Amino acid sequence: MNGYQIPQNVYDDFEAFKRSCEEYKSGAIDDLKFKTIRVPFGIYEQREANTYMIRVKLTGGLISPAQLAALADLSKRYANGKLHITTRGGAQLHYVKFDDFLATIEGLHAAQLTGRGGGGNTVRNVTADILAGVAKDEVFDVTPHAIALSEKMLAQKDSYALPRKYKISFSGSSDDRGYATIADVGFIAKIKDGARGFKVFIGGGMGAKSRVAKPYLEFLPEEEIFLLSQAIKEVFNERGNRKNKRNARLRFLIEEIGLDEFRKLVDEKITAIRARGDHRLEFRAIDEPEPTTSAAGVTPSGEERLWRDRFVYEQKQNGYYGAKIPLPLGDLDATAAIALANALPKDRQTIRLGSDQNLYLRNLRLEELIALYPVVKTLSPQTQKSAILGDAVFCTGAATCQLGIASPRGALSAIERALVKSGVDLDALKGFKIHMSGCPNSCGRHAVADLGFFGKALRKEGAAYPAYNIVAGARIAESNYRFAEPIGDISAYRLPLFVADALKLWLDEKSRYASYADWIDGGGKERLKAIAETYADIPSFEEDKNPYYDFGATAQFSLAGRGAGECSAGMYDLIEADKKALKEALNTADWTRIRFLAARMLLIARGEEARSEAEVLTAFKRLFIDTKLIDAAFAETLEGAANEGAAKLGEAVIALYGTMDNTLKFEAEKAVAAPQKAERFKDYRGVGCPMNFVRVKMDLAQMASLDILEILLDDGSPIENVPRSVKNEGHTIEAQTQEGAAWRVRIRKK
Repeated sequence: MNGYQIPQNVYDDFEAFKRSCEEYKSGAIDDLKFKTIRVPFGIYEQREANTYMIRVKLTGGLISPAQLAALADLSKRYANGKLHITTRGGAQLHYVKFDDFLATIEGLHAAQLTGRGGGGNTVRNVTADILAGVAKDEVFDVTPHAIALSEKMLAQKDSYALPRKYKISFSGSSDDRGYATIADVGFIAKIKDGARGFKVFIGGGMGAKSRVAKPYLEFLPEEEIFLLSQAIKEVFNERGNRKNKRNARLRFLIEEIGLDEFRKLVDEKITAIRARGDHRLEFRAIDEPEPTTSAAGVTPSGEERLWRDRFVYEQKQNGYYGAKIPLPLGDLDATAAIALANALPKDRQTIRLGSDQNLYLRNLRLEELIALYPVVKTLSPQTQKSAILGDAVFCTGAATCQLGIASPRGALSAIERALVKSGVDLDALKGFKIHMSGCPNSCGRHAVADLGFFGKALRKEGAAYPAYNIVAGARIAESNYRFAEPIGDISAYRLPLFVADALKLWLDEKSRYASYADWIDGGGKERLKAIAETYADIPSFEEDKNPYYDFGATAQFSLAGRGAGECSAGMYDLIEADKKALKEALNTADWTRIRFLAARMLLIARGEEARSEAEVLTAFKRLFIDTKLIDAAFAETLEGAANEGAAKLGEAVIALYGTMDNTLKFEAEKAVAAPQKAERFKDYRGVGCPMNFVRVKMDLAQMASLDILEILLDDGSPIENVPRSVKNEGHTIEAQTQEGAAWRVRIRKK
């Protein structure tokens, strides 16, 4: 198994994306609209203008040598010649130009890879324990489950326009190496009465408002993982906060309505999904290596032996070994990646990418690993250093990210120099996790670190300087988990000395504690605070300018160039942009522009994509005036010459928007007790285009104005064409929901 198989709808979506690229290039759609289209394809604009990052999904970090070589080749042709490994085991191509989008995505598809759902408010990359399939302590290999669920989620039309991102993780043991206890939905492998299944956690996540997950089910049969994940997703989709992206994650919905009410809603969805069918999964087996004998006779050299002690581990399969290849800052040179891919055996699965931003080899005999050492040493200088340096997880920060405050990449080099100079026994710190994020958003996973940091800006005598919040002592395990505890803050300038002193102190007292978290709880927290306080002060700008420059920077530190993050690109960005423009037009009494913006502003909340002025005005009348959400008197404003009445229309639309709740319902709609019962129902499954639309037209011709017609349509062309044709006739599509392989469409006659 090389990983997931791409479902047809992803290729169909790519065809639509091609058209959007052409429209953007011609100016038919603007930057903001295009952002909401490209981000769900995993394409983010970087800090440097007109350069982009493309994020590639790799479920469970699984990638074949051929796919690794293909990614590396794409990076050499269209990116910066490097692969960047993410903290969800995916890969990123950086500094891609707009004109190379399509060629890059086509190259991904040729390698059976996609970036669909790699960003935005989507179902993100499904992650798994990096040692899944080879760990001696695992209950069973969770890789087939992650792959099957990923494929199923990729195929769902409702996976790409959620209130916020939706993350799913799998772990094979109670040690929770897959971080199931901090995911939106997390699964930890269990066996009950001889049957395989999972303990389920929900509502976790990191960021400015991090939360650990809540235990949800003690045991879920393996065949029901999609059933539950889809049900939770549908509740999230309907009830999640779409208006405030800072409170839009699943965890905030659970907190808002309570776990009991959330469970009730999920159970209702499970019943509905069962009735629709098409919720079962097929688990494809992972190729196991052929049995082999132990390699007791292999005698590595001194250098190879040190590498083995630091980075090589025995698998549960007798005679096979794996190795961690530490990648500085998660970066892998494309040429070196191709060399590694070519050197690996092709008869078994040998590569995984980890959430610690490192590359893992597996299913190799010891003599095969030793033979690979020269290749490994070339692609990873960290291989010849202590494991703590390779295990450090640092995000890109202000180097490329729009949200970056500080620059962790430069900080890591400075920390390494300080540690080497301090004489700390780094090999005695194997397994210690140092994580750093450039801002509170936790891309460097500082919340799950032994010692973590996230960027901030501080001032002294009016001058800004880069700094970090300090956190420490995370616990990650099924029955004992928490995020790292706040300690204080430190200037970036003093950070390397702080880290060296903190690790010296831990080594002095390490023998008395089972873990770093135990030390933190046993008085270490206060000890760390005291060290931070000794480094709290920095000289004034006049005394020493160095603290006011970030590591590796040539310009004085500032937040200039920091922009809005693109992860939550969506409908509210567009609504707010139109609202701002509308207010500006109201100030200048630009009647024509006021009328257009007022009519367009809320159309996206009704799923309407009208573009020309005529389409916008027609759609607004149908969706807002005919439905009595906006006073019927404004119909004259739409139909006649733009005049002072447009100002009142603009004010009315802004006021209406003020009544819209988190689920896109307006106050006036909440007074309706229940949806009107359909006057007519027709099942048009199996009826092809255009006959299905002809029959719908005949049905509507026999019905009274404002009557409801409900129909069932097949997926594909029917659901794509019939609703659009119905809207073009002037009728209203009130709802469009998937039911198994079919779609139920609710139509109100004009």
